[in-house]
Amino acid sequence: RKIRIGETNLGDLAADAYRDQLGADIGLCNAGAIHSNISAGNITCNDVLNIFPFGNTGCVIEATGQQIKDALEMASRSYPNENGGFLQVSGLTYVINTSISSSVQLDQKENFIAVKGAYRVNDIMINGQPLDLTKSYTVASNDYLLKQGGDGMTMFKGCTVAKDNMMLDADVLSGYIKDTLHGTIPADYANPAGQGRITIR
Repeated sequence: RKIRIGETNLGDLAADAYRDQLGADIGLCNAGAIHSNISAGNITCNDVLNIFPFGNTGCVIEATGQQIKDALEMASRSYPNENGGFLQVSGLTYVINTSISSSVQLDQKENFIAVKGAYRVNDIMINGQPLDLTKSYTVASNDYLLKQGGDGMTMFKGCTVAKDNMMLDADVLSGYIKDTLHGTIPADYANPAGQGRITIR
Protein backbone atom coordinates (compact mmCIF):
# COMPACT_ATOMS: atom_id res chain seq x y z
CA ARG A 1 0.00 0.00 0.00
CA LYS A 2 3.03 2.30 0.35
CA ILE A 3 2.87 3.10 -3.36
CA ARG A 4 -0.28 5.14 -2.66
CA ILE A 5 1.49 7.54 -0.29
CA GLY A 6 5.04 7.78 -1.59
CA GLU A 7 7.73 6.64 -3.95
CA THR A 8 8.60 2.95 -4.20
CA ASN A 9 11.10 0.99 -6.25
CA LEU A 10 8.35 -0.74 -8.24
CA GLY A 11 6.79 2.64 -8.93
CA ASP A 12 10.15 3.86 -10.24
CA LEU A 13 10.46 0.76 -12.42
CA ALA A 14 6.99 1.15 -13.90
CA ALA A 15 7.39 4.87 -14.61
CA ASP A 16 10.82 4.24 -16.14
CA ALA A 17 9.28 1.58 -18.36
CA TYR A 18 6.71 4.01 -19.75
CA ARG A 19 9.31 6.69 -20.44
CA ASP A 20 11.82 4.29 -21.98
CA GLN A 21 9.54 2.11 -24.07
CA LEU A 22 7.32 4.92 -25.36
CA GLY A 23 10.06 7.50 -25.79
CA ALA A 24 9.03 10.57 -23.77
CA ASP A 25 10.50 13.32 -21.63
CA ILE A 26 8.82 11.95 -18.51
CA GLY A 27 6.94 8.84 -17.44
CA LEU A 28 4.05 8.72 -15.00
CA CYS A 29 2.32 5.79 -13.33
CA ASN A 30 -0.69 6.14 -11.07
CA ALA A 31 -0.38 4.04 -7.92
CA GLY A 32 -3.78 2.41 -8.45
CA ALA A 33 -2.58 0.86 -11.70
CA ILE A 34 -0.05 -1.29 -9.81
CA HIS A 35 -1.69 -4.23 -8.07
CA SER A 36 1.09 -6.57 -7.01
CA ASN A 37 4.69 -6.74 -5.86
CA ILE A 38 7.65 -8.40 -7.54
CA SER A 39 9.50 -10.82 -5.29
CA ALA A 40 13.24 -11.33 -5.53
CA GLY A 41 14.19 -14.02 -8.04
CA ASN A 42 12.95 -14.89 -11.49
CA ILE A 43 10.23 -12.67 -12.95
CA THR A 44 7.52 -14.40 -14.95
CA CYS A 45 4.93 -13.16 -17.41
CA ASN A 46 2.29 -13.85 -14.76
CA ASP A 47 4.16 -11.61 -12.33
CA VAL A 48 3.96 -8.74 -14.81
CA LEU A 49 0.30 -9.41 -15.57
CA ASN A 50 -0.45 -9.38 -11.85
CA ILE A 51 1.18 -5.97 -11.58
CA PHE A 52 -0.84 -4.54 -14.49
CA PRO A 53 -4.11 -6.54 -14.59
CA PHE A 54 -6.36 -3.96 -16.25
CA GLY A 55 -5.18 -4.13 -19.85
CA ASN A 56 -4.55 -0.41 -20.19
CA THR A 57 -2.50 0.72 -23.18
CA GLY A 58 0.49 3.00 -23.27
CA CYS A 59 0.29 6.41 -24.91
CA VAL A 60 2.20 9.68 -25.09
CA ILE A 61 0.72 13.17 -24.89
CA GLU A 62 2.12 16.68 -25.17
CA ALA A 63 1.44 18.60 -21.96
CA THR A 64 2.54 21.97 -20.64
CA GLY A 65 4.60 22.36 -17.52
CA GLN A 66 1.54 23.87 -15.83
CA GLN A 67 -0.54 20.78 -16.60
CA ILE A 68 2.19 18.55 -15.21
CA LYS A 69 2.39 20.66 -12.05
CA ASP A 70 -1.39 20.49 -11.65
CA ALA A 71 -1.27 16.70 -12.06
CA LEU A 72 1.37 16.35 -9.34
CA GLU A 73 -0.63 18.63 -7.06
CA MET A 74 -3.79 16.63 -7.70
CA ALA A 75 -1.94 13.39 -7.01
CA SER A 76 -0.46 14.70 -3.76
CA ARG A 77 -3.57 16.35 -2.37
CA SER A 78 -4.51 13.50 0.00
CA TYR A 79 -1.10 12.91 1.57
CA PRO A 80 -0.55 11.43 4.17
CA ASN A 81 -3.70 9.48 3.35
CA GLU A 82 -3.68 6.88 0.60
CA ASN A 83 -4.60 7.89 -2.93
CA GLY A 84 -4.79 5.58 -5.93
CA GLY A 85 -3.95 8.59 -8.08
CA PHE A 86 -0.61 9.19 -6.36
CA LEU A 87 1.94 9.53 -9.17
CA GLN A 88 5.17 7.59 -9.50
CA VAL A 89 7.53 9.42 -11.83
CA SER A 90 10.45 9.04 -14.23
CA GLY A 91 12.61 11.83 -15.63
CA LEU A 92 11.15 14.07 -12.96
CA THR A 93 11.72 14.89 -9.29
CA TYR A 94 9.56 16.92 -6.91
CA VAL A 95 8.95 17.85 -3.31
CA ILE A 96 5.69 17.62 -1.37
CA ASN A 97 5.56 20.30 1.36
CA THR A 98 3.23 18.85 3.99
CA SER A 99 3.05 22.16 5.88
CA ILE A 100 0.87 23.46 3.03
CA SER A 101 -2.71 22.22 3.04
CA SER A 102 -4.16 21.10 -0.26
CA SER A 103 -6.21 23.72 -2.07
CA VAL A 104 -7.18 21.53 -5.00
CA GLN A 105 -10.77 22.20 -6.07
CA LEU A 106 -12.78 19.20 -7.25
CA ASP A 107 -16.17 18.78 -8.87
CA GLN A 108 -18.85 16.45 -7.52
CA LYS A 109 -17.20 13.49 -9.24
CA GLU A 110 -13.81 14.35 -7.71
CA ASN A 111 -12.39 15.58 -10.99
CA PHE A 112 -9.77 18.31 -10.95
CA ILE A 113 -11.00 21.88 -11.48
CA ALA A 114 -8.21 24.14 -10.23
CA VAL A 115 -5.73 24.91 -7.46
CA LYS A 116 -7.10 27.80 -5.44
CA GLY A 117 -4.17 28.51 -3.14
CA ALA A 118 -0.50 27.70 -2.67
CA TYR A 119 0.85 24.53 -4.26
CA ARG A 120 2.16 21.94 -1.82
CA VAL A 121 4.19 20.46 -4.71
CA ASN A 122 7.33 22.43 -5.53
CA ASP A 123 10.97 22.15 -6.69
CA ILE A 124 9.83 20.22 -9.76
CA MET A 125 12.76 19.25 -11.98
CA ILE A 126 12.53 17.68 -15.43
CA ASN A 127 15.67 15.71 -16.24
CA GLY A 128 17.66 17.99 -13.95
CA GLN A 129 16.19 21.28 -15.19
CA PRO A 130 13.52 23.39 -13.45
CA LEU A 131 10.03 22.83 -14.79
CA ASP A 132 9.02 25.49 -17.32
CA LEU A 133 5.29 26.10 -16.87
CA THR A 134 4.91 27.35 -20.45
CA LYS A 135 6.98 24.67 -22.16
CA SER A 136 5.50 21.57 -23.81
CA TYR A 137 6.78 18.17 -22.62
CA THR A 138 6.04 14.67 -23.83
CA VAL A 139 4.43 12.53 -21.13
CA ALA A 140 4.17 8.73 -21.28
CA SER A 141 1.69 6.72 -19.22
CA ASN A 142 -1.46 4.66 -19.65
CA ASP A 143 -4.55 5.73 -21.56
CA TYR A 144 -6.68 5.63 -18.39
CA LEU A 145 -4.64 8.44 -16.87
CA LEU A 146 -3.76 10.55 -19.91
CA LYS A 147 -6.77 10.16 -22.23
CA GLN A 148 -9.67 9.17 -20.00
CA GLY A 149 -8.95 11.55 -17.14
CA GLY A 150 -8.69 8.67 -14.69
CA ASP A 151 -8.19 9.51 -11.01
CA GLY A 152 -9.68 12.92 -11.74
CA MET A 153 -6.79 14.01 -13.98
CA THR A 154 -8.90 16.24 -16.18
CA MET A 155 -6.03 18.70 -16.73
CA PHE A 156 -4.79 16.40 -19.53
CA LYS A 157 -8.02 16.38 -21.49
CA GLY A 158 -7.59 18.00 -24.87
CA CYS A 159 -3.83 17.47 -24.96
CA THR A 160 -2.33 16.42 -28.27
CA VAL A 161 -1.84 12.65 -28.36
CA ALA A 162 1.58 12.07 -29.90
CA LYS A 163 1.53 8.26 -29.69
CA ASP A 164 -1.60 6.18 -29.14
CA ASN A 165 -2.38 2.55 -28.32
CA MET A 166 1.30 1.67 -28.39
CA MET A 167 1.16 -1.56 -26.39
CA LEU A 168 -0.46 -3.03 -23.30
CA ASP A 169 0.97 -1.72 -20.05
CA ALA A 170 2.15 -5.23 -19.15
CA ASP A 171 4.09 -5.33 -22.42
CA VAL A 172 5.58 -1.92 -21.64
CA LEU A 173 7.01 -3.27 -18.39
CA SER A 174 8.14 -6.63 -19.75
CA GLY A 175 9.76 -4.93 -22.76
CA TYR A 176 11.70 -2.62 -20.47
CA ILE A 177 12.92 -5.50 -18.33
CA LYS A 178 13.83 -7.73 -21.29
CA ASP A 179 15.17 -5.25 -23.83
CA THR A 180 16.55 -2.28 -21.90
CA LEU A 181 17.60 -4.00 -18.66
CA HIS A 182 18.61 -7.20 -20.51
CA GLY A 183 16.60 -9.41 -18.19
CA THR A 184 18.17 -8.28 -14.92
CA ILE A 185 16.79 -5.56 -12.68
CA PRO A 186 19.84 -3.61 -11.43
CA ALA A 187 20.70 -2.57 -7.88
CA ASP A 188 19.38 0.93 -8.67
CA TYR A 189 15.93 -0.50 -7.92
CA ALA A 190 16.90 -2.35 -4.73
CA ASN A 191 15.69 0.24 -2.21
CA PRO A 192 11.96 -0.25 -1.47
CA ALA A 193 11.70 3.53 -0.92
CA GLY A 194 12.91 4.21 -4.45
CA GLN A 195 15.64 6.43 -5.81
CA GLY A 196 14.77 9.75 -4.16
CA ARG A 197 12.59 11.16 -6.93
CA ILE A 198 9.85 12.24 -4.51
CA THR A 199 10.83 14.11 -1.35
CA ILE A 200 8.28 14.61 1.42
CA ARG A 201 8.92 17.40 3.92
